[in-house]
Amino acid sequence: MSYFYGPVLSRRLGFSLGVDLIPKKVCSFDCLYCQVGVTTTMTARRFFKVDLVVFKKELKDILRKQPKIDYITFSGSGEPTLHKDLDKLIRIVKKITKNRYPICVITNSSLLYRKDVRKELKEADLIVPSLDAAGAKTFHEINRPAKGITFKKIVEGLIALRKEFKGQIWLEIMILANINDSIKEAKEFKRIVDKVNPDKIQLNLPVRPAPIKLKLSSKEKIDKIKEIIDSNIEVAESSLNKEQKKCLVNAQDKIMEYLRRRPATLDDLVGSLGLDVKEVNICVNNFIKENKIKEKVVNKKCYYIGNN
Repeated sequence: MSYFYGPVLSRRLGFSLGVDLIPKKVCSFDCLYCQVGVTTTMTARRFFKVDLVVFKKELKDILRKQPKIDYITFSGSGEPTLHKDLDKLIRIVKKITKNRYPICVITNSSLLYRKDVRKELKEADLIVPSLDAAGAKTFHEINRPAKGITFKKIVEGLIALRKEFKGQIWLEIMILANINDSIKEAKEFKRIVDKVNPDKIQLNLPVRPAPIKLKLSSKEKIDKIKEIIDSNIEVAESSLNKEQKKCLVNAQDKIMEYLRRRPATLDDLVGSLGLDVKEVNICVNNFIKENKIKEKVVNKKCYYIGNN
């Protein structure tokens, strides 16, 4: 497997060089909304290793091309904290890049209750953890965790991380209609968020293709949730700067040209066009909203078809 992808367009991080340490799709959660797809290997055990020779070579090859990079982000096809000795890899990246770029780790928060994981994450500059539920019932309904991972551990891990981590913490909350968007849930989110005290909070909505079709909460509900949790909270549908828009337009052109000729799955578009899955998801979602393409499920696979 290749350990790096991009740099790709990220609404939060600008141009992000992705680091993918975990095979698709190995995770400690099987979230309802996951854009990568259904978890095929569920585990909370940390046992992955990388080929350091290949890892270093890939990074150096990318840097020789001098791409625009705003962040180097550990994320990818599975939960990055499942990789043992994550701190060593972050230090390797910092050494090779001479600390030119901040390091971000995007995590589902499942292993933050572990001291060894929190210690390794201290090497990062920014951590983006998730909190998708404010109670055990909705936690199991949304995140469907591996055995041994509890809602209590998630909250305790986030609070401990805030006490120990000196960098930035941007907390993500995925809002799903009729599951975690009630006023009661929002008040519980508020109670937890106040204890975690993140530097930023972002509400995400399930706008990208997922294993099951999910409904969006109304704008009125989202506004009420923001009002209860924090009036300064961000919503994921943020605007792009001029350079990011240009990058996204180029990706859109490639995707539409492909879909005019033949139907394609998300994996088809990513593999054939050399684009990042997140970038493709943004484009596909925009096309569906604009009625330029439609979705059709065949043999349990979702295909995108251009509306000629």
